Amino acid sequence: MIVKGKLTEKSKAGSRHNLKKFHFVNGLSYMCLGDTVIILFAVRLNCPDYFVAILGAMVYLGFILLPLGKIVTAHVGGARCQSTFWILRNISAMLVASATFFSVSGMHEMALGMILLGAFLFYGFRAAGVVMFHPLVGEVTDDHNRSHFLGASSGINSAGCLISLGLISLILNFTESIWVLSAIIAVGACMGVFASGYLRKVHETENLRESARRPILNELKQAIRYPRFRRQLLAGFMINVTIIMTVPASILLLKRGYGISDTGALLFSMAQLGATILFSYMSGKLSAKIGPRRLIVFAYFAMPLICLIWIFSPVKFYWPLALIPFVLAGGGIVCMNNSLTHYFLQSIPTENRVAASIFIAVTGGAGAGVIGMVLGALLMRYTTDINPGAYPLEKYRLYFTAVLVLLLIGIWVISRLKPLTEESRQRFPLFDYLFTRIR
Repeated sequence: MIVKGKLTEKSKAGSRHNLKKFHFVNGLSYMCLGDTVIILFAVRLNCPDYFVAILGAMVYLGFILLPLGKIVTAHVGGARCQSTFWILRNISAMLVASATFFSVSGMHEMALGMILLGAFLFYGFRAAGVVMFHPLVGEVTDDHNRSHFLGASSGINSAGCLISLGLISLILNFTESIWVLSAIIAVGACMGVFASGYLRKVHETENLRESARRPILNELKQAIRYPRFRRQLLAGFMINVTIIMTVPASILLLKRGYGISDTGALLFSMAQLGATILFSYMSGKLSAKIGPRRLIVFAYFAMPLICLIWIFSPVKFYWPLALIPFVLAGGGIVCMNNSLTHYFLQSIPTENRVAASIFIAVTGGAGAGVIGMVLGALLMRYTTDINPGAYPLEKYRLYFTAVLVLLLIGIWVISRLKPLTEESRQRFPLFDYLFTRIR
């Protein structure tokens, strides 16, 4: 809802409350049709390994549709824009569910095509909807409560995901029918449409709509002049490529490297979500204490550790060891994402946030999606073709070895983020010595 003048403290508090409700219901919805379920769905349809790498990139490749969000925001505002695209997003998920009909009819390629199309639109409409997410959060929060709200919102969303994933695991424990997976996706889509209603209750000023109506070229030129902006753009790009190339492949390793069931794979995803919830709340406090830049660098080290664990994993499945990569992924990703948002809001002036957020999403999101998709698919294809007769686990070890080399480059890229003014006043001698020398 667009209001004239400044938002009152009561209005801001009410908007934050509605956003938290949205995050919870959306969390319930997302796990019914999000990353893990779609990957398991594709694996059940006997997709090739490289298809999973392409599928994992769709969440970022969808940012190509982000400019649509700016057009709609210019007419209805940021909150209403997200609500509209959230409805379209969840309708698109039904295309994924329809793949079952094509598969049982013998049209395997068409089934996989529907999964890709549905996933692209699902994530693309999400990107268009959240085009004003950073500026909207900036409107309903203040400097003193921003980091807490970001951490709490992520935690609430992850709690919804965890509840939903638990229920899905129970259902699949009784039956792993492909039709049941399709029904789960359909139920998730309905909950997602319901969640969009909370977004319409969020208040905002006319600033977002006016910002969306302005040409962004001049604002973008101003934002690019900031060295912090350029470096956080590269850091975000690298983080997204890293996520694309590690998390989906970890699920695939469990399914085809160790041969665990769908229910077993979902339980490991639950562990990842549990870590996400825990670190969602911790990330706000940690970011405020040590600064967002330091937390981004610390959290990024979780990703190379994931690669090392899979590279040296034993042939015999040992679940406590297999659990660690998912805990690291859950904690590392949420800390990096929350800290990047915090860093963005603290470093980019209000008048440049719209243009900067759009540019970051398209280049750091869609650009990372393209690069991650190509690199991931090629590596998956290469590790399969180089030794077709190898034990299944061996090709995934080789894959993660190649990814590890890429992640070492990422450490250098992320360490080049410039400290914020308040971070410069905080002293962590050993960390600052190490990560200023390598810049």
